[in-house]
Amino acid sequence: MGNLSIADQVKQDGLSIHRQCFSSEEIVAINEHIARYIEEPHPGIVREDDRKSIRGIHGPHLYDNFFRQLVADPRLLGPAEEFLGEPCYVHQFKINMKQRMKGEAWPWHQDYIFWKNGDGIPRPNLINVAILLNDVDMLHGPLCLIPGSHKFGDLSESSKNTGDWEQDLSKDLTYQIGHADIDRLVRDNGVKYLTGEAGDVALFDPMVAHSSSVNLSPQDRVLLIVTYNTTSNTPRPDHNKPRPEFLSARDFRPLHQIANRRVTDQVIEPVFHELVGVEDGN
Repeated sequence: MGNLSIADQVKQDGLSIHRQCFSSEEIVAINEHIARYIEEPHPGIVREDDRKSIRGIHGPHLYDNFFRQLVADPRLLGPAEEFLGEPCYVHQFKINMKQRMKGEAWPWHQDYIFWKNGDGIPRPNLINVAILLNDVDMLHGPLCLIPGSHKFGDLSESSKNTGDWEQDLSKDLTYQIGHADIDRLVRDNGVKYLTGEAGDVALFDPMVAHSSSVNLSPQDRVLLIVTYNTTSNTPRPDHNKPRPEFLSARDFRPLHQIANRRVTDQVIEPVFHELVGVEDGN
């Protein structure tokens, strides 16, 4: 990383990865809350083609105070606001549950295209902040990103937009990147796999091309991703047919006023200060 700040590294490469930002106790707490959350039916829980295996959980912060506090944790919100340079709110919060031996692939795509066309977000001034909730190696089907691909604009090919938001949470995404573009980008820029240990955090630009393969391991691969948007970049008021709130926020109030809240009730020493460059609660 050299001497680059988080913001500069994301601007340069489109991504920034930081190790052991959350303690093992915090990761246990998050996973326990996820397990309890899925015991009851909630909007935004999406399943694989088998209709049984959970593929993703969307918008849990809308229904559960634990997750509502998590998105305001300064180790997530701090670098997001540092990168974006403005107060932020949560546009989308999802937990990708790539279940063992069953978790399907995500084809090559860029996130912002879905938010532009599906939600009416005018500019790609957003940032994804992801937490690994379990140890991940290549067998788990880790997130695969192409460094620098955020600099090439919209690369998507769309010929099958049905207007069905459920399609865009499946392996059959509406907006995918063509083989020729992926071949060129990978050849020129290489790839970066989001492997590591539970508690690692990654930030990536919503224009970065990324994908993931199937989970062939005997363990689940659980990845929590919070998408922060600036309060000056909210959906256009004339946008028709808004997607459900668990995919596209309706509340645009900034989160910074509650950024000093912690994930658990116990006192946890901050470990992200050297990345954020600010004191806790600022």
